[in-house]
Amino acid sequence: MSDSIQPNNQSNSDSPLPILALIFSFIFPLVGAILGHVALSQMRQGKINDTNKGLATAGVIMGWVFTGIVILCVGAYLALIVSVATAVNSITY
Repeated sequence: MSDSIQPNNQSNSDSPLPILALIFSFIFPLVGAILGHVALSQMRQGKINDTNKGLATAGVIMGWVFTGIVILCVGAYLALIVSVATAVNSITY
C-alpha cells in the first residue's frame, strides 16, 4: 500500500498581488504594471495560485497604458510651457 502523493506546486492561499496590480494601475500606473509583472512571474513559478491571472494581466496592460498617457501628458505640458515662454520673450514693446 504505497500512497503516491502528487506534489502541489501552488499554495492554497490567494495572493493579493493581482488585485493590487489592478488597483494601483489606476492610482500609480507604473507601480501597478510592476506588481502585475511580479504576480505573473510568481504564478509561472507556482508560488501563488493562478486563479487571478486575468487581474494581473489587466494590471500590467492598464499600468503600462496609463504610464504612457502620463508621459505624453507631461511632455505636452512641457511643450506648452516652452512655447508660451518663447512667445512671451519674443514680444517687443
